[in-house]
Amino acid sequence: MAMTTVMVLVESTVLGRQAMEAGFRVARPDGGHVVGVYPVPDAERLTPESMYFARASVVAMDHDVQVLLDSAERGGGAGVEGARLAFEDAANRAGADFLNHPPNPGQLTAAFKSMTTGGAEAVAEEGRVFDLVVVPQPRKDPDNRLRKILRAVLFNAGRPVLVVPAQPAPTVAKRPLIAWNGSALSARAAAISRNFFGGADEVGILTVHAKAHSGPTAHDLAEYIAWHNIAAAVIEVEQGSRKLGEVILAEAAAFEADMLAMGAYSHGPFRESLTGGVTNYILSHCELPILMTC
Repeated sequence: MAMTTVMVLVESTVLGRQAMEAGFRVARPDGGHVVGVYPVPDAERLTPESMYFARASVVAMDHDVQVLLDSAERGGGAGVEGARLAFEDAANRAGADFLNHPPNPGQLTAAFKSMTTGGAEAVAEEGRVFDLVVVPQPRKDPDNRLRKILRAVLFNAGRPVLVVPAQPAPTVAKRPLIAWNGSALSARAAAISRNFFGGADEVGILTVHAKAHSGPTAHDLAEYIAWHNIAAAVIEVEQGSRKLGEVILAEAAAFEADMLAMGAYSHGPFRESLTGGVTNYILSHCELPILMTC
């Protein structure tokens, strides 16, 4: 079973194109609707006159203001029109028709929307009325814009998020791997990932024995999934001296997974930023789509 309504964060870059393609790939081919959302950066809303007066009036310029003005002078990216054209290209290649209302059954449709106010929180609010939100992976993110949007969507949209890397993904969820530790976070990730199992060749459940934890085991989860007529392979490994994120990615590669499902920010984003947590490690190093819940 694929997703019926999908919101994709549009970026007119290679990274953005991969996310848009993945968004159309996970939408139902017989009735899915994909909406490309482009939050207009602050830099693109600055006029040449406002930039001139800003530079002239600020002597000791704040670093964030400096970055904003520099970005505006470089063009601030391709802008709304570039984002629209990139999304239309992805939609055309997916065979989607542009519609803003529910279609007849059997039709894959698309729509584009630009947002000029609200920033990351507005994107999160927009995502609340979709089955899934797709975001490019924030690996090369010098102004931290993508990471801010991703965190806002994870914590405030109330919807699962598919994080898509820059590497082309010929398949998504043919071989999904669930990172499981018995927690409520991993349970939500496992439940949401079941929406993708309809076309899966094999499903994996990974447990890394790092420290004692309560809750159901990986075998308990496999039994639950079996009641839905899906067989799952249980993978149990020791963490040893490696980072937990490193172990997860190594096992995902060994399983030949094409999607990793996991709970995000179990200790909160601020604490993880200080301690180098699992979520930040995965986001910085993973080369396959990540289905995240919070």
